[in-house]
Amino acid sequence: MSDERSGYVPVDTGLVLQTLVERMFGIIEGRRADEPQPAVAAVLAATDLHVAGGHPQLEADLRHAGYLARVVEVELFEPARQPAEWIGELLTDSFASTASWDDAVAGACAELARSEPLGKPDPDDEAAMSWRVPGPGGHVRHYLARRTIEDYLRDAEAPVEDPAELKRPWLYGFFVRACEEALPAGAALGDSE
Repeated sequence: MSDERSGYVPVDTGLVLQTLVERMFGIIEGRRADEPQPAVAAVLAATDLHVAGGHPQLEADLRHAGYLARVVEVELFEPARQPAEWIGELLTDSFASTASWDDAVAGACAELARSEPLGKPDPDDEAAMSWRVPGPGGHVRHYLARRTIEDYLRDAEAPVEDPAELKRPWLYGFFVRACEEALPAGAALGDSE
C-alpha cells in the first residue's frame, strides 16, 4: 500500500534487515573456502580472544567470516568504499609502540572487538565502533554476526559456554579488513616498517 502524500511505500524494517542479512550471509558463505592472503591470515590468527573455549577452528572460522563480511560490504554498498579515517589514526598511534603493522592491526582489532557491545549496538554508544565504519551500520553487522554464529554453532562438536561472546572473533575479522583498508600510504600487512 502506497502513502500518496509522500510517494513512498511503507516497509517493514525487520523484513528488509532480514533479507539484507540473508543475502550477505549467502555471499559470504559462498566465499568461505577462499583463503585470505598469507599476511592477512597471519593477522587473523595473531591474537587469541579466548572466547571459543576449546573451539579454535570455530574462532578461526568466525574471524574469516567477519573479514569476508567487510569485503562484501565494500562490494555491495557505495558508502562502504570509503575507509574509516579514524582507523588510520588509531593504527599510526599503535604502530609507534609496536614492531610492525601486523602487530599494530592485531592489537587495535583485539581492543575494538573486546570493547564492542555484545548485544545490538546503539548508534550513540561510544564503544560501538562498528557504527563508525562506513557501510550498512552496526545493526546489520550485529545481525550478520549473530546469523553466522548461529549457523557455525550447528557444526560445533561440543557446546560453547557463552555463544554471545563469539561475536568478538567475528568483529576481530571485520576490523582486520577495515584496518587493512585504512592503512597509511605505503604501509601493508606483512611489512615491519
